[in-house]
Amino acid sequence: MANVIFLTKKIKQIMSLKNYVKLTRINQPIGILLLFLPCLFGISLAIKRLANPNLNYVAGMTLLFFIGSILMRSAGCIINDILDKKFDEKIFRTKNRPLAANNLSQKQALNLLAFLLFLSSLVLLQFNFITILSGFFALVLVITYPLMKRFTYYPQIFLGLTFNFGILMASFAILENIDLDFLILYFSAIIWTVIYDTIYAFQDIEDDLRIGVKSTAIKFSKNPKKILILLNLLMFLSLFYLGVINNFHSGFFLLILLACLFLLKKIVKCDFTNSKKCLAAFKANFLVGILILTALILG
Repeated sequence: MANVIFLTKKIKQIMSLKNYVKLTRINQPIGILLLFLPCLFGISLAIKRLANPNLNYVAGMTLLFFIGSILMRSAGCIINDILDKKFDEKIFRTKNRPLAANNLSQKQALNLLAFLLFLSSLVLLQFNFITILSGFFALVLVITYPLMKRFTYYPQIFLGLTFNFGILMASFAILENIDLDFLILYFSAIIWTVIYDTIYAFQDIEDDLRIGVKSTAIKFSKNPKKILILLNLLMFLSLFYLGVINNFHSGFFLLILLACLFLLKKIVKCDFTNSKKCLAAFKANFLVGILILTALILG
C-alpha cells in the first residue's frame, strides 16, 4: 500500500512538472530564440561602435541577455495564459494549455510568475542604470501585449515592439545610448515580427473570428501573400538603408537579400488555410534571424 501511495505521489509530481513546462513553453524553444536573436542584433551593431571591444564583457552581456530571454519569454507566456484563459478554452489549439484545462490553478501560475520576475530582476540589476530603466519599460510591454488583441487588429505590431526591445536594451547596455541606426534596426525587426506572427496567427483565424479576437491574420485575410510580401520588401529596404548609412561591405547586403528571399519563398509557398504549414513557415523564421545576425556580424 505504501508503495502505491509513493508511486501515486511521484506521478502527480511528474504531471505537475509537465504542466509547469507547458505553461512556460520551455518545451517550445522557438519563442526564446526569436526573442534572443534581436538582442544579438543589437549587441552586434553596438560592438561595431567600440574601438577596442572587451570581448569578455560582451560575452557576459550576451549570456545575461540569453538568460533574460528565457525568463521573460516564460513569464510572458504565463501572463498571456492568465489573461487569455477564457479565450484559450474556446480555441482548439490552446484549449489544453494548463490554465485553460484547469490542470494548474491561477495561484500556482502567479507564484511561478513571481519567481520568474524575481530572477529576471536579478539579471536586470547586472546592467547599467539606463538599461535597468528600459527593462522595466519592457516589462510594461510584456504585460500589455496580450490585451491588444481585444482592441486592435494589429496586436502583432505590439508584439514586435515587445519582442525586439532587446535591440534597444543592448545599445543601452553597451553604449549607454541609442541612435538612428538602432531605431532603424528596431523598425526592421518589428516588421519581421509582424510577418512571422501573422503567419502564426493564421492557425487560429477561424476560432478568433468566432470568439471575437483580433489579429493581422484577420485584417490581411483577403490578400495575405501580397501584404506580407510588401512587408518583407519594407524590411529589406530598412536593412539595406542601415547598411548604406554604415558603409557595410557587400557581404551584409548579400546576406540580408538571402534572408528576405528565403522569407519571400516561405510566404509565397505557404498555404494559409493549413495550420501545420503555417507553423512550419513560422518556425523557418529562425533561419531568417540567423542570416540577419550573420549579416550584422560580417557587415
